[in-house]
Amino acid sequence: MTPHAIVAVDAKKVEYRPIGIGPMKPWDVKVELEASAVSVGTESYIISTMSKDRPGVIPGYAPIGRIVEVSKEAADAGWNIGQRISYFAPQPAIGLGQGCGGHQGTALVNVDPASRDLLGSDCYVVKVPENLTSQRAAFGGISAVSCQGVSLSHPEVNEKALVIGAGMIGQFAALHYHLRGCEVAIADLHQVRLDCATKAGIDHAINVTGIDLAKAVREIWPQGADIVADSTGNYAAIENSVGALRWRGRYVFLAWCKGANFNLPCFHNRVHEAYFPWTLEGRRVQATWRLMASGAMNIDPLITHRFKAADAAKAYEMIYAHPEQYTGIGIDWM
Repeated sequence: MTPHAIVAVDAKKVEYRPIGIGPMKPWDVKVELEASAVSVGTESYIISTMSKDRPGVIPGYAPIGRIVEVSKEAADAGWNIGQRISYFAPQPAIGLGQGCGGHQGTALVNVDPASRDLLGSDCYVVKVPENLTSQRAAFGGISAVSCQGVSLSHPEVNEKALVIGAGMIGQFAALHYHLRGCEVAIADLHQVRLDCATKAGIDHAINVTGIDLAKAVREIWPQGADIVADSTGNYAAIENSVGALRWRGRYVFLAWCKGANFNLPCFHNRVHEAYFPWTLEGRRVQATWRLMASGAMNIDPLITHRFKAADAAKAYEMIYAHPEQYTGIGIDWM
């Protein structure tokens, strides 16, 4: 069967197309995808930088695939046909760029521990527990970013945590704070995302349309939030949220901030700590899988849409044209 991938070919445009993957090399395993998930913020940025004079780029990260072929070195190290794995950055497809490479239906993944830290930052390969569906497990990579930020901010039981942005990074951050005993509020422009958050168990949902966010938060928590985590990367949203943070609070920059026009003086005359968890780690992926498998973290209310890989263009059309309609978007490859 000819390998296929979802390829960004122009600004706001992807195609499902055949690709070449090259020969197996030492320490490679060949993987056939079962599921992947769309990381809207990262992928939108990658796709927005495309132009017709550049080669296509394969976006996406943390896919779930089943091993169908192993090199001798990989087999000797305990990698077997039939195992499901998740990974960051497979071997690049022939002639294409790699925007993390997750939406690639057939991929070669190097599992050599000498060149890849199997649990480390942005280069992990981890085995998927058999008691978890591929459709749920595919969101573990997105959750890993959120888990990293939540862990860095050291939340304590009964603290107040505000999450800005109810896309999947924000939703997972809210869930991780909730599971650590915090009282959690999540803020967004789109009611469908806020409804998903409350169905998943988040305490407060704030629709920020036409309101002062800091004032709304202090109506819930007069002393302010102990922690604010921004998942939007929108500088205006960040500035508007600073007033919601208590004295000596913690600010988590979950989103991939771009550009250099941020108003740093908005933090002057305050005493805060800041965290920048801009990486993925395999151990954080595994932590989310344990929570999902145990039933402690129910992400089903967050997954609003699923598409076959061949219909991926429809998913991305919705992402750009109707952000008010979706939260989590899964891609099925089987």
